[in-house]
Amino acid sequence: MSSKKQPIFTGVIFCNSASKDNSRKINCRDVFTSFLAWAYPTSVRQWYAILTLHNLPDGITSISADISQGQNEKHTLVSANVEKARPDVGNVIVLPLRYKFTTDGLYMVHFNIQGMNISTDAPLRIITQKWPKFSKKQLDFLKINNSIPHSIRINVNCAECSRPYVFEESAFSQKSLTGGVLPFPQTGTFKCDSCSHKLDLMDIQGQLRSSLKNAVIGAMKGRN
Repeated sequence: MSSKKQPIFTGVIFCNSASKDNSRKINCRDVFTSFLAWAYPTSVRQWYAILTLHNLPDGITSISADISQGQNEKHTLVSANVEKARPDVGNVIVLPLRYKFTTDGLYMVHFNIQGMNISTDAPLRIITQKWPKFSKKQLDFLKINNSIPHSIRINVNCAECSRPYVFEESAFSQKSLTGGVLPFPQTGTFKCDSCSHKLDLMDIQGQLRSSLKNAVIGAMKGRN
């Protein structure tokens, strides 16, 4: 009599969004293997892992995801209970992941079937970007092209008490803002007025500046 097959991971994909349709197929967008970062700690990055498993046992199986860098301690990202597909043609599982990265380099995301010595690892690289700076030529071009955004606003909620704030990043030196909108602090950190929790904002600011600069560069190329 043949022995019962052990569960096995047969695939891992990282993507920015994932959903399951009525036929139970997974739709994913923006598959990637790395994150870009402008400062540390980064903003909390949110993404999805799509796992393919075969030979799951009957009933409910617990799957966990952890992350580590080098020999550093692992941090738990998420755990979920999954039920074996019938007939057993394999299970495709979507796990939402969130993490605030403290440095660049290669990280490893570890997926485990709890209660069994069965796991798989997937690498994820964090790449530091240079701080976006606008050249005089780019700023001069932006001044005479109002169709290109000069600034971007973003809603940020305090991670501790959920108080909402609105910050604005501009390609130009900012004057006083109105309507409760705040400029990004020069230090990169902002203390919540309600609970004094420290918000790390420099990575978010870098993302917005990069978007503004890319819009200018794209428009200038289109004029050539």
